[in-house]
Amino acid sequence: MRPGLTHQGRCARGSSAAGREHAVAKALATTALIGVAASIPATKFKGITEGPLQRAAEALWPPTEHEKQLVGADPTGHLENMPPAVLADRVARRLGRGPLDTPTKLRTQTVVHYTFGAVLGGAYGAVADAFPAATTAAGAAAGAGLYAASHGTTLPLLRIQEPPWRLPRAAFAWEFTSHLLFGLALELGRRSASRALAARS
Repeated sequence: MRPGLTHQGRCARGSSAAGREHAVAKALATTALIGVAASIPATKFKGITEGPLQRAAEALWPPTEHEKQLVGADPTGHLENMPPAVLADRVARRLGRGPLDTPTKLRTQTVVHYTFGAVLGGAYGAVADAFPAATTAAGAAAGAGLYAASHGTTLPLLRIQEPPWRLPRAAFAWEFTSHLLFGLALELGRRSASRALAARS
């Protein structure tokens, strides 16, 4: 025990440390919630842009009909063949509750998209506040990282979707770009919500 450190002093130091921990935890929770809130319009925006991006990419690199049958290659023509829907159907079959009909696939896909977006948004909000480098390129870098972690790695490993280099060039182009736009929208929403919260404080 340090000389001269009284019982009251030790209690004060402990209380101060606990207070700092509480403040840090509260700040992390707040920034995570901001990220979750920002993810909702960002996810919606990503979905809205996929159709126009697909048409633009296919005008440059027209895929064959066979290529458009690949999982995740044709959201405008085969929305039920996108990775979340395919994954949901596979899980349902494993549990003896499949195959899923198309309306159920699409409903499940929407839930998966927004849930995944919220989880990512919460993590991004907390990390971005503590490490501003995470917001590089106004969030576009985070969008690229998301694409690499999901479509570039996890989905191929689960054999849900072909890796990017085996997909039609157009499919890679529009999907990757939509993730960049998601990252941009997420960061814009995070900044706007943070400023609004700061103005009210």
